[in-house]
Amino acid sequence: MDLLERLGLLGRRVLLLHHDDLGLTHAQNGAYQALGFPTGSVMVPGAWASGVRGEDLGVHLVLTSEWPAPRMRPLTPGESLRDEAGYFPASLEIFWQNARLEEVERELKAQIEAAKRLFSPTHLDTHQGAVLRPDLAEIYVRLAEEYRLVPLIPESLEGLGVPPVFLPELERLMAQVPFPRVRFLDPYGLPPEERLGFYLDLANLPPGLYYLVHHSALPTPEGRALPDWRTREADYFALAHPEVRRVLSEFYPLTWRAVREVLWGES
Repeated sequence: MDLLERLGLLGRRVLLLHHDDLGLTHAQNGAYQALGFPTGSVMVPGAWASGVRGEDLGVHLVLTSEWPAPRMRPLTPGESLRDEAGYFPASLEIFWQNARLEEVERELKAQIEAAKRLFSPTHLDTHQGAVLRPDLAEIYVRLAEEYRLVPLIPESLEGLGVPPVFLPELERLMAQVPFPRVRFLDPYGLPPEERLGFYLDLANLPPGLYYLVHHSALPTPEGRALPDWRTREADYFALAHPEVRRVLSEFYPLTWRAVREVLWGES
């Protein structure tokens, strides 16, 4: 049965409003608290992972670390997950070329186990889509089932930057997984000055199950040390805007915790 039908929400506009990259900076965590939306995911290798508290937190599985600073290191000793300085690889291409399956699985398990010691996780997603290499995607889905966590599964791979060679196997896997698939919305690539308009345009969406990811951060000196700080602050100010709040109030606010309860009878 369709998830929305099971929830009694068929024909409604349903929104999972998801705060990405928690644990990366104090400014990121502070925005999560200030905005008051419950759903987000935590980068467990991040310096501020232990400072996140919330009711609907997932594990933002990290396998790449793309900026000159701050950078993150694996929790496990896998050589294929590290660059010459010991950090995660700086790009997906390098990671996909070198990552060994058994070392990735060990690292993902370590991040999930570490998260369980910090909070009660409800779901899984992945930084930069690093698990989209098909053999890694199979591990991602299997670990979600093993830990009884809901994995982010997009309704479509279009526009996600997936290498064409990965598509046939990924689409086969996605057609088989016993998890709901969501319509993925991500304004990250938009200029900061277009953020407010993007959120206001949500008012025009038809019924369906939407997953909207944002990267809100407070306007602090620490937050502005990130290369994309303007983007993160633009998300924060847009989501705090009264008119955007009005638009969001027209959606049914879903949480991954509620989805998990439907799938496994667990909250």
